Amino acid sequence: MADKIVGLARRLVAEKMIDEAKAQQSILEAKHQGTPLAHYLVRNKHVDQYALAVTTADEFQLPLIEIESFELDHCPVSVVDADLVKKHRILPLSANSTRLFLAISYPGDLSAINEIAFHCGLKIELIIAEDTKLDSAIKAYLQRISRSYSSQAVIDSTLEDEIAINSPTLSEGEEELNTFDETPLVRFINNLLLEAIALRASDIHFEPYENVYRIRFRIDGLLREMTRPPVKLTARLASRIKIMAHLDIAEKRVPQDGRLRIRLAGKRSIDFRVSSLPTLWGEKIVMRILDPLSTNLNIDTLGMEPGQKEAYLQALQKQQGLILVTGPTGSGKSLTLYSGLNSLNASTRNISTVEDPVEITIEGINQLAVNVKTGISFSGALRAILRQDPDIIMLGEIRDLETAEIVLRAAQTGHLVLTTLHTLSAAASLNRLRNIGIPRYNLASTISLIVAQRLARKLCERCKEAIEIPEKILIEQGLTTQLHPNPQLFRATGCDDCVDGFRGRVGFYEVVPVSKGLSRIIMEGGRTQQFRKHMRKHGYLNLRQAALLKVAQGLTSLEEANRLT
Repeated sequence: MADKIVGLARRLVAEKMIDEAKAQQSILEAKHQGTPLAHYLVRNKHVDQYALAVTTADEFQLPLIEIESFELDHCPVSVVDADLVKKHRILPLSANSTRLFLAISYPGDLSAINEIAFHCGLKIELIIAEDTKLDSAIKAYLQRISRSYSSQAVIDSTLEDEIAINSPTLSEGEEELNTFDETPLVRFINNLLLEAIALRASDIHFEPYENVYRIRFRIDGLLREMTRPPVKLTARLASRIKIMAHLDIAEKRVPQDGRLRIRLAGKRSIDFRVSSLPTLWGEKIVMRILDPLSTNLNIDTLGMEPGQKEAYLQALQKQQGLILVTGPTGSGKSLTLYSGLNSLNASTRNISTVEDPVEITIEGINQLAVNVKTGISFSGALRAILRQDPDIIMLGEIRDLETAEIVLRAAQTGHLVLTTLHTLSAAASLNRLRNIGIPRYNLASTISLIVAQRLARKLCERCKEAIEIPEKILIEQGLTTQLHPNPQLFRATGCDDCVDGFRGRVGFYEVVPVSKGLSRIIMEGGRTQQFRKHMRKHGYLNLRQAALLKVAQGLTSLEEANRLT
């Protein structure tokens, strides 16, 4: 009977980890149950799982990994179908342009390895992991990539059948693309879009380099690498996305912009704004996700302190004037403006917007997208809107002197105007407008409110951990008892419901009404120091104080506040 025992089982018998009869019986039972030998042995407690993993690694000359210490967030997604992960009990650890590294407890099933290699088109490199620990890691991995979705079948049916590609005729590039079997590629992109939605990502970056093609998600403001498909797919991935967004796939030399909409189960629709950019190694594609369910247009949810919210609402109720929202890209300026417009949206008001592009659609508001190709610029669209009897106007951004002058003129002639400016603080916005050529008297008489803001990652309520920091350090950081008498500080830990201990974002703000005193400072050409002195005198929070207040309230961490202010 001994000559019938081969491979790993023979090694286990030779090292007296199991007797010959039990080894023979285990082989038959594992085959009958359709389970790997290693899994059967561990599940039935015939051998110690760590000793088995060490022996397996030595027998097959493969490396051994402590899977519990591996960061699952670094595991690639959409490279191997979830069905294959469950079927063969494997865990994708990393991937590059030619190879896929898999954790497995028993590598003796060559048909399983060949099936995975066939589906992903990569050379498979195996790494041994302890059996039950691998099961736990696979379970966590599958929960991560499939949360909010009941099964892979739902993913395929909701996306693959619902994404519309309305191209009446095929271009030369499209005909070439269709000569390949695109089904795996279509499924890969569809699953990637769904995963981004499930993880609450705001953007997807497809980035080609000489030897690497990486895909990153922006989650809660930070980019995270998700997977690295083969470099040879660079052109095909770009072409597929461009077809979905109705872009010209034959044009690879100039940037292009487009949109696509997908419909999910329950008639839920999600828009994607697509931008392509020619780079040295191919076209970089960035997809902005515009998910209505992740956008709450209620001013109460912005994160303003009570006094700040009251000042914003008072400025919104004025018949004319300019509300200026400032901050860097990605700081939530548009959401602040949309929330204000949504509160004003009524049948008695004519509200119009000029945006580049329109990010959120609101019924009852006339929204116009800038289109350089058709001659619709910010300034031209503004002039047209002013002939449409508007009450309230929103301009996506002040970019030049001509646009700024029209905005100020509209705000001075009976219109409430809301707009944004890319500056770092409320005081800096005045300097910026003066630098592009706006006279001081125009600024002093027109601006009614200035808002500066940032978006911080919000601590996960499920797993955040209370900490104590010495009072001396808190005072050095600026968190004094005057700012908050009883601060409650927490730090990020991490769980299945969040990313690195954070889930969602919260804003913090400078909200400065332009009173007569501040108008006088502006008219006199006051510097930033005078502006800040005015803020302190009237008790207006600056960005640093607002961030520390969110820390004291337990909404974000001190590290996050220090990162942004």
